[in-house]
Amino acid sequence: MSVFDIFRKKEAPLSNEDLAAVMQMLYRQINRDIPVVKIVNKTQFLTIAYAGNPTVYSIVNLRANAAKGIPWLVYKVKNQQKLASYQRIEKKDLNLHGAIKLKEQALDEVDSGPVKKLFDDPHPTMTWQDIIEAMFVYRDTTGDSYLYMVRNSVSKDILQFHVLPADKVEIIGGMSLDPVAGYVCGSIFDSPLPPDRVLHWKYFNPIWADDGRNLYGMSPLLAAAKIINSDSAGIDNEVASFANEGVKAILTGTENVDFNYSKQQMEVLLKRLRRATAKAKLGEGNIMFNRFPLNLVKIGETPVDLGVLTSRKYNKEVLCNVYRIHPSLVSSEASTLDNLKEARKALITMSVLPDMDNLRSHLNREITRSFGPGWFVDYDLMAISELQDDLEKLSKTLVNMDWITADEKRAATQYDEYVPGDSPAKILYTDMGKVPLGYGMDSSLEDIDNNIDDLAGDK
Repeated sequence: MSVFDIFRKKEAPLSNEDLAAVMQMLYRQINRDIPVVKIVNKTQFLTIAYAGNPTVYSIVNLRANAAKGIPWLVYKVKNQQKLASYQRIEKKDLNLHGAIKLKEQALDEVDSGPVKKLFDDPHPTMTWQDIIEAMFVYRDTTGDSYLYMVRNSVSKDILQFHVLPADKVEIIGGMSLDPVAGYVCGSIFDSPLPPDRVLHWKYFNPIWADDGRNLYGMSPLLAAAKIINSDSAGIDNEVASFANEGVKAILTGTENVDFNYSKQQMEVLLKRLRRATAKAKLGEGNIMFNRFPLNLVKIGETPVDLGVLTSRKYNKEVLCNVYRIHPSLVSSEASTLDNLKEARKALITMSVLPDMDNLRSHLNREITRSFGPGWFVDYDLMAISELQDDLEKLSKTLVNMDWITADEKRAATQYDEYVPGDSPAKILYTDMGKVPLGYGMDSSLEDIDNNIDDLAGDK
């Protein structure tokens, strides 16, 4: 029987036996109780790509800093159905007003409690923003992020978060139904960490193997490895060109190659070449004269001649596409302010927030396991400056929307219902010429007309 035969069965849902068979087929060769092999050396992603290439460093840090700058809040759930609707919102087509309204209907912010205390003080030396930055950097470079959770030995509540060095962590193979038996980080812990102590946040890895190597995340840098090598080679070429700038051509007097230079002639020519190179580095020209009549022989190519600059620009665009960000954010070329604002907004809505949603799901699963149902942690949409333009446009639109009430307009812009105060400074004023919708204006002229008609009838 194959795995496909199981899914062709007409009975539904799958029985425990079927599930066990599927997992056994998927991980029949998994190495139990020993580290699962990695397909690549992930330390090289950090040392060669992230620390060794400025374009990769800029792109990865751009996403990490954008995520780091968004604060997180702790909530209590009051409407599970509304919460489910809120979590399904697509951030690329975000309706900020609708999202915030759903969130308010689903959650109540809290300012105390064990979860609030955890996120206010998650680590002895790191803030929650520092942890978010580290998680993004490790995941974007190695494909994996590991968050170790220090738990209370009795209540099992999470007391602290610790980010593990992702390139040093190894997965311990388990049974077919539970392929992860633990995690090893030999430089920090002497014994394997149980799975319930580690939050593994990773990129999907489609490079499957029955020994379990697909349990590790696939780094985006793996797909961009050749581009990174090309870009790094271009940088090396530019550096070498600047460091070794010298003679690029020789003015010579013959194309006759039937004779050879004597040793003395070669030594004289080399001395002249060294002197000419020294002058070239001082800015006195990079052409050397040899003998008459004149003929120009090029002996080197500039980075421009080799197309290095054009190639590096193309490499930068490809790397930006890998991380779903617009190239203008890491480009030195002039861009209009509006274009940069749109690119920055796209970075948040299309690149960062979808990953924040995924991390939020992992975190809330662990929070529920530790502190019980009813708690929910989420990033603060209202604190994202790139989305504030949406609220500004909304407020301008609301001004002319006479078919909704003033309190509905206040709610749409995140204000409470209006209650007039006891002093002029606490009272809002409106146009005296407006008439409430559905009510006629009583001018008393109708009563006067009736009285006139009555008097005329008496006569």
